[in-house]
Amino acid sequence: MDAYKPSYLENLPKFNMEQSQLALVERKALSGSSEFFRKLMQTKFNIIGQVSRATSAADIRFLLEEDIPPKLQLDPFFELWVDDMANVCNVFCDVVGEDAIGFCLSTERGCRRYHIDNVPMRLLVTYAGEGTEWLPESASDREAFEGGMANEFILKDPSARQFVGLWDIAVFRGGPKGVLHRTPDSALNGPSILMRLDREDFWNNVLGQSQDNTALKALNEGT
Repeated sequence: MDAYKPSYLENLPKFNMEQSQLALVERKALSGSSEFFRKLMQTKFNIIGQVSRATSAADIRFLLEEDIPPKLQLDPFFELWVDDMANVCNVFCDVVGEDAIGFCLSTERGCRRYHIDNVPMRLLVTYAGEGTEWLPESASDREAFEGGMANEFILKDPSARQFVGLWDIAVFRGGPKGVLHRTPDSALNGPSILMRLDREDFWNNVLGQSQDNTALKALNEGT
């Protein structure tokens, strides 16, 4: 299975015309990111909400304002990061053909077992820590996966495992032909920062909540 690898983020919507089950956009980390995220990972958070194309940066600032330490929000890098997330959100809106998307930003990841997402498409960006582990088709045993077996039976060739690079953008198709992937051990056992984007109705369907970001933030504060 070859991943679709556009050279530019703006070409990601062409993934809709590709047969590949995975799209990867390789990027370089912005200057100053390592020190900023080293400080940020001292704080645990799990932020969910909706980001609209027309107000993406403002929506993200609103969602982050209570969870990101105020001192870090004043760091010049913070605005660069918000702008990057907003840009990725806008492009994903183009990919899924929606005016808004479901947004999640978290320091904790728990997808231990190889799996396929039960959504049409999901975008992942790891800003700190190790990126998502995924398996080429030749390295995985689909029958073991479908039979509910453990990772050691699903993984046929450990040397063939692939990892999404830091800051790289990965879009996984869901469904039975989707790429098997998981949270790498280093991220299961330590902090990281992962942004996950879904269609706008994802969190509303899962949580049975209003689309209003204020309601979603209140729910976060109660968990």
